[in-house]
Amino acid sequence: MNIELNNELIERCNNLSMYNRGTHIKESAESDYKRFIDTFSSRTLNPQQLEIVKKRTEQFKELITNIYNEYLSISANFVPVNVAGPAKYNSNKFKKVADRMDKKMEEINDKINKFYDNTESMLKNAYSKDEIILKYKNGYNEPISSDDPLAREKLEAKLEYLQTKHQSYLDFNKKARLNKTEQLPPYVLANSNQNMKAVKDRLQTLDKIDNIETGRYYFDNGEVSFDKEDMRVKVFFDEKPDEKTRDELKSRGFKWSPKNSAWQRKLTPNAIYITKRMFKDIGSLEIKLVNDYTKTI
Repeated sequence: MNIELNNELIERCNNLSMYNRGTHIKESAESDYKRFIDTFSSRTLNPQQLEIVKKRTEQFKELITNIYNEYLSISANFVPVNVAGPAKYNSNKFKKVADRMDKKMEEINDKINKFYDNTESMLKNAYSKDEIILKYKNGYNEPISSDDPLAREKLEAKLEYLQTKHQSYLDFNKKARLNKTEQLPPYVLANSNQNMKAVKDRLQTLDKIDNIETGRYYFDNGEVSFDKEDMRVKVFFDEKPDEKTRDELKSRGFKWSPKNSAWQRKLTPNAIYITKRMFKDIGSLEIKLVNDYTKTI
């Protein structure tokens, strides 16, 4: 994999080390580039994703070239004591250079990891809805967030896969009993049942959320919104709440959102329960027990 790094800097780094430091840096850059290509070229991708990978590979090559040239420019100023000799060796000067090299390498790793994450996100968004659901029907096991717009479809597809798999276990044991051969260990079916139950529980949770009345419910100093579109419980205050109120909100999982100008947390049955305990008689929610700063409407 040819990465066009600065040859003058590579040569200078080699001359200032006993183990061809510049060549090793070039090999590291080429290894990072090859790893990126190998990671994404081995996947089955749709046409849109193939275009994304092609473009991202070019961008990654440019990124690797730039960040490793920056690293070479720093490394070209470092002279180890075993090359310069101990006489009049400026330890403080070269320690600072070594620290800059370490910091730059951390930056390189951070940028590479971020580039990978962004590429994965772009590829994920390039799947059609049908392709995504089919992946879960075939055993794809990436976690499913409750605020995912496709959460229900994904969970139902996952449950279908688990039920098919569970039935295969039952069929295997039935055949084993007939043939008087060894059956599956009991924990296999137990784990399978547990996995199916977990998905069914998630679907029931979504049903509860679907039954929540949307809208805004008012209290003395503001209002509460159960926003199913954003999957958030949002608390709006007419003015900044006092420290005691803010501390209580934080202790109950609410975080300040500058974007929405609200205190919010993910919309779940537990979040609804928490909110009911915090705010008093909001609309038809029959909310009980709350602080002094609220009142019955």
